[in-house]
Amino acid sequence: MKVLQAWKSSSWKVKTLIILASLYLLYALFGFFLAPGLVRDNASKALADLTGRQVTIDEVKINPLVLSATVNGFSIQDDQTEVLLGFNQLYVNFQLSSLFRWSWHFDEVMLDALTVRAQRNPGNTFSFDDVLTHIQEQLAQAPEEEAPQPEQEQEEPGLPAISIASLSLAAGDLRFTEASGDEPEKLVLPLAFTVSNFSTKGKGENSNDYAIRLEGPDGGALDWQGRFEFTPFIARGHLSVEKVDLVPLARLLKNEVRFTVPSGELDVETAYHFAAEPQPKVVLSDGQMVLRQLQLLKPGEDSPSVSLPQVSVEGVELDSLAQKVNVPKVTVTNPELGVVLNEQGIDLATLFLPSDREAAEERVEEVKEKAEQAAQKVQEGKADWIVRLDTLQVDGSGLRFTDRTLQPAQALTLSDGQLTLKNLIIGEPATFTWEGSSKIQQSGTLKHSGEGNLTPFSVDAQAALQGLPLVPFSPWLEREAPLVLADGVLSVDTRASVKGENTAVTVSANASLENFSLLENGESLLKINQGSVTDLSLASAGQTVRIGEIGLTGMDMANRVDAQGRDVATRIQAGMASGDASGSGSDTSQGEQGKSWQVTVDRVRLVGSQIRHEDLSLSPDFRIGLYELSGNLRNLDTRPGRKATMDLNAQVDRYAPFSIKGALTAEPLFTDLNISLKNYEMTGLTPYTGQYLGYKVEKGQLGVNSGVSIDNNRLSSNTNILADEFYLGEKVSSDTAVNAPVKLGLSVLRNRSGKITLPVSMDGDLNDPSFSVGGMVLKVLSNVVVKAATAPFSVLSALAGGKNLESIAFEPGLAATGQDTASSLEALAKVLNERPELRVGLIGTTNAEDRTALAAQAIGREVADEDWQGIDDALQEKKWRRKLIRRYESSTDRDVESLVGNALPEDDEQRETVLAKAAWETMLATDTKALDRAQLTELARLRGENAKAMLVQTLGIEQSRIFLNETNVDGKVAGLTLTLEK
Repeated sequence: MKVLQAWKSSSWKVKTLIILASLYLLYALFGFFLAPGLVRDNASKALADLTGRQVTIDEVKINPLVLSATVNGFSIQDDQTEVLLGFNQLYVNFQLSSLFRWSWHFDEVMLDALTVRAQRNPGNTFSFDDVLTHIQEQLAQAPEEEAPQPEQEQEEPGLPAISIASLSLAAGDLRFTEASGDEPEKLVLPLAFTVSNFSTKGKGENSNDYAIRLEGPDGGALDWQGRFEFTPFIARGHLSVEKVDLVPLARLLKNEVRFTVPSGELDVETAYHFAAEPQPKVVLSDGQMVLRQLQLLKPGEDSPSVSLPQVSVEGVELDSLAQKVNVPKVTVTNPELGVVLNEQGIDLATLFLPSDREAAEERVEEVKEKAEQAAQKVQEGKADWIVRLDTLQVDGSGLRFTDRTLQPAQALTLSDGQLTLKNLIIGEPATFTWEGSSKIQQSGTLKHSGEGNLTPFSVDAQAALQGLPLVPFSPWLEREAPLVLADGVLSVDTRASVKGENTAVTVSANASLENFSLLENGESLLKINQGSVTDLSLASAGQTVRIGEIGLTGMDMANRVDAQGRDVATRIQAGMASGDASGSGSDTSQGEQGKSWQVTVDRVRLVGSQIRHEDLSLSPDFRIGLYELSGNLRNLDTRPGRKATMDLNAQVDRYAPFSIKGALTAEPLFTDLNISLKNYEMTGLTPYTGQYLGYKVEKGQLGVNSGVSIDNNRLSSNTNILADEFYLGEKVSSDTAVNAPVKLGLSVLRNRSGKITLPVSMDGDLNDPSFSVGGMVLKVLSNVVVKAATAPFSVLSALAGGKNLESIAFEPGLAATGQDTASSLEALAKVLNERPELRVGLIGTTNAEDRTALAAQAIGREVADEDWQGIDDALQEKKWRRKLIRRYESSTDRDVESLVGNALPEDDEQRETVLAKAAWETMLATDTKALDRAQLTELARLRGENAKAMLVQTLGIEQSRIFLNETNVDGKVAGLTLTLEK
């Protein structure tokens, strides 16, 4: 009651103070005790409803007296990362001065220990995907408010007026877990920043200054300082990243790439300016980047695939509105590349692909498509951005290429590389230049330079390769064929030009080769002391290659036929990795549209060279060589109908002059060649004579003059072979030797001067698989020798005036040398004079004609004694007719008329002639059968003696060269049968 009375009695001023005090008390009580709980509970529920996650707020403190609020222990729970978003404390201090600033003004906003966490899972899903989905569902379920129809256009409201004297974040972090692979990788980035005098309306020099600093656990730091304005939005400042350890960052990409990063540190620094109006624009200036000790290591490898000790980029400028980037200088110091070729290909090409095959294939197609589009734009001068690189400087670069498809693995190295590239511009026409150098395999040097344009594309380059050793490349050759590069140094000077959309290429070059040595199965196959290619020019547009000269000095080529009869080509083909002995395969001489490349060689020059042939399939081994081989081949041309000329001279086995001259074309195949060989010692042919003739060569010199022509795939040749003093010696056992007296055959062919001259003609179709030039030559020569041995007189018939002297005819029943017989003996004497080594055996021979003749002579002597002139004369005279009739009737005791079955003529003379003739024929047949063999033998003996006597006494033949052989009775010849002996 007293309180009420006191209230009633109080003045209005007192009452007003009491009311204000009470309200202030209620305000304080509400702020200190009621509001924190309401804010905590409602905020937790609202955020939980929005995110679909459990939201925890440990404590909310409100100080209504100083208008500050503190939130402690805030977190949005996550099953995978424990916390999706959380902080230890949020402190906000609002100022009443906002009433006078016409803006919401905060003296301080401070956030302590903010943590933001995310995790990527297999399938490219994230730990916060469900939150985003839930928020979208909540927004979709919210009732849509009907937008009021404006009566007139209203300006879009600007940002609310907010100012914060101090905005800061302390001890924060960003945490990302990469869990899409087998083992999760975590990245933690500390976060802290301060913003002074933040204002959405401020334009003063000290407004919206901010400083952000992120420090890594290993000392790396990000400093981001600057200021910004909101109306319109403008930001400018300086960004610096120092000593960023790339190792933990790279772990996050382990499922996206096929390498690890053992080391690497990055510095980035740039000034920037961003303006939102009138068009969004970002300008970077004075950009700097330094990359240190970066290594990319393929799992399972001992050495890195990429090693970049230092890369520095200076003075980068970027203008997003103009779409221009300018890089004054990039310096790369001591970079190293390790490239490995294995069964899957080159590893460097796959380092940046995912391990998963399907994902890798998708990325390859994606990158390929983008690269093609970018290249097309650059070609057309329509690149989205103009990028200018003033200078690229590479110092001390190295490349190591390791081929593990070889066993053992082999490596090639480039070292001490230097490169300077200037004025490279993408997006607008400009000429870039470069020059560089490097060492190859520590001893070869490569220098290169040139200039070019990207729009339109063109490149002009020069390169000089000096002293490149070829031995390190041998393993690749050995894999493909049984060949070994044992020695050799290559040098090349070249200029190349690439121009146009179709990339037309022109090349000019000179090359030299020194001390080249190629082995086949451990034996020397080819050596070249000095080789050169001069004035080479190539043009892809016309598909032409022209070479001024190919020079070979001191070339030594060896062709060996092994014990199995395989020549070099057969062995190489059999030993090739592909195993394709058929020679089938793509025709690399054809262009894409089927046009053949045209190759022209003005001159091939040989000096002091040699070609050696060895055949180990023969016994003994056969060896022959062309030594001091020199000469020229001119105007070699693959175009149809173009004739080349050949003029080569050599010494066979260092002493026998050899030459080949003439013309030839490759398409269609045509030759017109003259080949000459003089004074070749034939003892070297013993392996062949032993195999095919059965004798070694005792001595002899060979000369050959041959004309060889090929036209319309038909070969014809006319060859004159001269063998001087060619004699066979010791007999050799051979299953393939001809079964003939070949020594005799050679004696038949050898003239009185000791020379054998053989004209050999050949003709054959090269399209006929059975036709072989070598086989044809051997066949012709063998046939000549065998014929001379087995039918010598037919070969000697030319010397005998065409007479066949295998036999000499005598008059039947006579031993005297008649006119015809004497003529034959004179021809024989001529042959013997031309062939002084030959000896003749004379075989006196009789035949049936001799029997009849001797029987006729005996009847005639009995009938007419010395007056007998033959049956024809006897039948003309009556007394001889009657004697013939009486002899028959007395010797047979038969009437002669019994011999005639037909009616006898009435005329006595005719009748007597018929009876006498019948008696003669009957007696002759009877006496011929009854003739004594001794008579025939004596006739044969006398014929031989008479013939030898004429040859020796009359024709002057040495008697030691004429032999009387055993007679032959009842033979085929009435006279002499001749044999030849050596």
